[in-house]
Amino acid sequence: MRIVTHERSGPYKMKVRDLPGAEKLDPNSKLLDLPLEFCGCGLSRDKPFCDDSHRITRDEEPGKIYVYSESKERIISGKFYRSEDKI
Repeated sequence: MRIVTHERSGPYKMKVRDLPGAEKLDPNSKLLDLPLEFCGCGLSRDKPFCDDSHRITRDEEPGKIYVYSESKERIISGKFYRSEDKI
């Protein structure tokens, strides 16, 4: 089992022109303006690309820890405390 922490509730958005190596493409190519969305929530089944799975994270509360099953059901919800927080 691996635990991976993701703090985003939406994708990373960019265009092909923002990728390394894009400068080698024809500067007039329409391909350069193709939008790309990369998974930021960790739930996409089409990684590294976004499949809109982040929509199930919209009701998450700041400071809580959420764990999702393979079927994208929330199975554990906890509270995270920093050492400087008073409990």
